[in-house]
Amino acid sequence: MGKAHVKVLTDTSKRVWVESYEIGPKDVGMAGTWHIRKTTLRGGPGDGVDLIEVNNGALVFSVLPTRGMGIWNVSYKGMVLGWQSPVRGPVHPSLVNALERGGLGWLRGFDETIVRCGLESNGAPCRDVLTNNMGQRVEMDLTLHGKIANTPANRVEVQVVPGVAPQFVVTGQVCETGLFLSQLRLTTRISTRAGSNAVTIEDEVTNMKGVPSEMELLYHCNFGPPVLEKGARLEVPARMVAPRDARAAEGIGSFDTYLGSTAGYVEQCYWYETIGDKDGNTLAMLRNAAANKAVVIRYNRNALPCFTQWKNTASEDDGYVTGLEPGVNFPNPRPFERANKRVVQLAPGARYKAAITLEALDTKAAVAKAQAEIAALQAGAERVVHAKPVAGYSDV
Repeated sequence: MGKAHVKVLTDTSKRVWVESYEIGPKDVGMAGTWHIRKTTLRGGPGDGVDLIEVNNGALVFSVLPTRGMGIWNVSYKGMVLGWQSPVRGPVHPSLVNALERGGLGWLRGFDETIVRCGLESNGAPCRDVLTNNMGQRVEMDLTLHGKIANTPANRVEVQVVPGVAPQFVVTGQVCETGLFLSQLRLTTRISTRAGSNAVTIEDEVTNMKGVPSEMELLYHCNFGPPVLEKGARLEVPARMVAPRDARAAEGIGSFDTYLGSTAGYVEQCYWYETIGDKDGNTLAMLRNAAANKAVVIRYNRNALPCFTQWKNTASEDDGYVTGLEPGVNFPNPRPFERANKRVVQLAPGARYKAAITLEALDTKAAVAKAQAEIAALQAGAERVVHAKPVAGYSDV
């Protein structure tokens, strides 16, 4: 195997920034139809957003360094895996006011297929009590899903690693820091192989403060048609499923199936206690009604013990979408998650690692194989489905 080709696209410490870049097989003496292409968007709400398109010859996705290294516009052999948001993004973070509408401003930029929520906090807007720089206990506002998705990366590079199936890698570093505030650094490695149906995100969050720091992290993975449709189903090996609130309890009898586009639909959320293998590895699959198309999220529940299902089958104009969301916590207000010991405490210099893999399935055989894997994890474990919200998971 030859030497990897590496190109630094952004390095703020060295004042390096590359506006546009492209590499393909001919540039490195390889065969294939793949490419990596970096552009900087101009005009409209995306003006100034860096976008890195990775095309492995079958799977195509875009990384957004300007938006916290989120994943945008994923497709596999022409099958769209993301969703159509009312937000026509990507949106530059400078246009997102997180405090808007009582802390819901994050939604002004929300149109990614995979977006991280965190790092200091995520979940519903709330007030939290923290110690300020003068040692006083004061109330502070926390906004929906935190800051990381609207924080530009300070270092980005791409790699092409030769081999029988060449590997394409985008690495990035995003710092969520401030004087007297949290000092959390996200280092991410996003990779795929030529012709593969999968992309893997490997993250490491480091506490750079000299004192302990809190951390929350959730992967908001969002899907629409053609996988999401009337009769689509979510399949997850789980010991427990519970509705978030009274609205979710209304649909508990069909929590794992989906409606078609429904004008006026009000979102429903469900909490899961998932089942993994002996090493903690598990998966969640959203498949269409015919069970011949699906998306699979693979992860390790030891690192991401909480799984949230977000159902928003509103009209397509209003955002027909479902979210599959592995996380270290549930997206409740942080004081509630802290009280229930789901907020990570990072010692000075400590690191927290988590990873997810997104797979696209486009045949009945592939979907059936994933179903068998889920059934094997579920075998021998009773699943309890609660009709009402459960204390400890929801604030009841």
